[in-house]
Amino acid sequence: MATFFCPSCWGEISPILEKCPLCGFILARYDQLTFEEKLLGSLHHPVFERRVMAARILGFLKSHRALAPFKEILSADNTDYYFARAILEAIDQIDHPESRLILEKATSHRIELIRELARELINRKREPDVRG
Repeated sequence: MATFFCPSCWGEISPILEKCPLCGFILARYDQLTFEEKLLGSLHHPVFERRVMAARILGFLKSHRALAPFKEILSADNTDYYFARAILEAIDQIDHPESRLILEKATSHRIELIRELARELINRKREPDVRG
């Protein structure tokens, strides 16, 4: 049987409900959200792969609105490396002044692999494109 989650609080709910019993979210409102808003909400989805996929798509879409939640997630002490990697790679795709600041801050992250990836992404931007 499939598991259903409230798209607002991510609590497990029955698929036949109209309103989340945990947070009061009217489930029909989810259909009114934009694709970007749904992806931003999915950054906190209980299924890990959904969070990673949302981060990657937000980067592909060059979502400026994703930068604030990306920064917040990277600042958390419990950030998973693979999720952080997807976020850093997404940030690298978003052409915005804040992107560079977030990458620079990530160079002092507590996880060494995240620090290294942030440095690599920053350095890649500095290198001139030498394709013929």
